[in-house]
Amino acid sequence: MLNRAGFWCQVDVMEFLSKSKYWQRSGGRDHVFPMTHPNAFRFLRNQVNESIQVVVDFGRYPKGMSNLNKDVVSPYVHVVDSFTDDESQDPYESRSMLLFFRGRTFRKDEGIVRVKLAKILSGYDDVHYERSVATGENIKASSKGMRSSKFCLDPAGDTPSSCRLFDAIVSHCVPVIVSDQIELPFEDEIDYSQFSVFFSFKEALQPGYMIDQLRKFPKEKWTEMWRQLKNISHHYEFHYPPKREDAVNMLWRQVKHKLPGVRLSVHRNRRLKIPDWW
Repeated sequence: MLNRAGFWCQVDVMEFLSKSKYWQRSGGRDHVFPMTHPNAFRFLRNQVNESIQVVVDFGRYPKGMSNLNKDVVSPYVHVVDSFTDDESQDPYESRSMLLFFRGRTFRKDEGIVRVKLAKILSGYDDVHYERSVATGENIKASSKGMRSSKFCLDPAGDTPSSCRLFDAIVSHCVPVIVSDQIELPFEDEIDYSQFSVFFSFKEALQPGYMIDQLRKFPKEKWTEMWRQLKNISHHYEFHYPPKREDAVNMLWRQVKHKLPGVRLSVHRNRRLKIPDWW
């Protein structure tokens, strides 16, 4: 019943849009659709292909439907509270746990890596890898664990991204990203390599390799990453009304960056006499 109701709701939306003069003038190319759930508008999503879509990743859609050329990648809303008084004189030493993960371990698609990592990472005294679900108490425990850890593991979930990355950022815990096809928000303005560590699936699943690399990670380099996290974490806060440089402000700036491509597409479409060959 829910699927049927969702389908007809989307039919109604498209019927409303198709009658709008604003939709008709560009075929929807100058419209913006928030699509921040992997299944958002899934029944008729091909009918808004030409529009700018705000997505969290491209995990469940072909390139012809959603892609970096026309769409915008959004951060998830973080679940844990932001670490607003992180003023330790020696944050490296004050964070006693090397690597932290707390979350669901049974995921679809590439998220199967989480079950494999559970086996790879067992038996280490300085690694916390725990299966958990999002309840109020568990979120508080996750926040405490992230704030007391040097690195926070962010493996792929049902799709290449997860909210855990943004929980790590606002906890100033250096993200360890294990997701081969992840796309990241605001990447034309933010260099994630300045505050994150990346491992391929192949690297992460080599017994001992990832932990060995993290244990050898220079304290000075980690501390600089911690400083970078403190400097950029405000970009991942959603405020109402929006604040300068917060996530909402950054997303609209990303949309603005897409406008030259929108104008090109609209102008070409007005003069084409045959179907577009691109």
